[in-house]
Amino acid sequence: MTIYLNNRIIELDKLDSYTPADDYEHATISFIGEWLNQSATFYLKTSGSTSAPKTIEIGRAQMEASARATIKALQLKSGDRALICINTSMIGGKMMLVRALIEGLNAYIVPPSSDPFKSIPDHFEFDFTAIVPLQLETILSNAESTARLNKLKAIIVGGAAVSESLQARLQTLTVPIYSTYGMTETVSHIALKLLNGPHRSDYYKVLEGIETKLDSRGCLEIKGAITNHQWITTNDLVQFHSEKEFTWIGRIDNVINSGGIKLQIESIEGKINKLLKQHGILGNFFLTKAADTKLGEALAFYYEGPETLKEPILQIFKKELPKYEVPRYFIVCKSFHYTASGKIDKLKTASDYK
Repeated sequence: MTIYLNNRIIELDKLDSYTPADDYEHATISFIGEWLNQSATFYLKTSGSTSAPKTIEIGRAQMEASARATIKALQLKSGDRALICINTSMIGGKMMLVRALIEGLNAYIVPPSSDPFKSIPDHFEFDFTAIVPLQLETILSNAESTARLNKLKAIIVGGAAVSESLQARLQTLTVPIYSTYGMTETVSHIALKLLNGPHRSDYYKVLEGIETKLDSRGCLEIKGAITNHQWITTNDLVQFHSEKEFTWIGRIDNVINSGGIKLQIESIEGKINKLLKQHGILGNFFLTKAADTKLGEALAFYYEGPETLKEPILQIFKKELPKYEVPRYFIVCKSFHYTASGKIDKLKTASDYK
């Protein structure tokens, strides 16, 4: 296998002689070194997009099991070319490195950017990559980058939800693009959902070797080699359609009790996403709960865009959403905060724009 880091070849047997140029190179080289030195335990940070970040301990065997499940599901093989363009300090980037190292994939590693192809010479072609929705949006806005992306064999996209408008744009591509379901605690994803093509699906399909069930709340529980054969209980409400297929409904802690009416944030976000798309309104947004003296809890809508769109969007909501789903608070933000893995940092953003 051959590994490129920022257009330079990294010789695995000479890692000690390589001087990292920046923090990203340092994190990447350090992890590769730990892996090659047969480290049994790794300490990973959760993203912190909806709660305080924390450090968790993950075993080598768990990471190997996760990597092999993905390799088998996507039919990757030694010699395939992997583009690693997400943060290697986070679980998604680390697992891209692990997949390359255990399967012998040729890896081309670059720091995260909105369009990684712009920094990569044209003669480099790839078979597999993992990206976040923001990168996918940007790539699809550039014809040359889109053409390069469409030559791949498989793409996984995670870190944040894929909007309906983005899914619609994916239907022009022939490369299979999979949405991922998982978290740091499950060592990256445990299920994949095909987003485009004639066989696209509304369901996540659980990877081989992973057991799932529902707890008394209707939330997903997961067990397998990736969890060290211990059951992990999530706060994700799901609906099973077969033993290995499920629909993600939303997080149970994202249910707002607003004046006695229970509101599922993800469900309302889906409706809003459709409305904004129909009216040609761009910009990222999210919903969260806010304390309210009258209702106890109320919906707060955060929008990343110009202030001039506040009133038009509000009128759309009032006209086309049920009264109780119209956000009580509307906050326009010049720019959101984002985590290292590309998710909207809802806690930090909400804190800055109270």
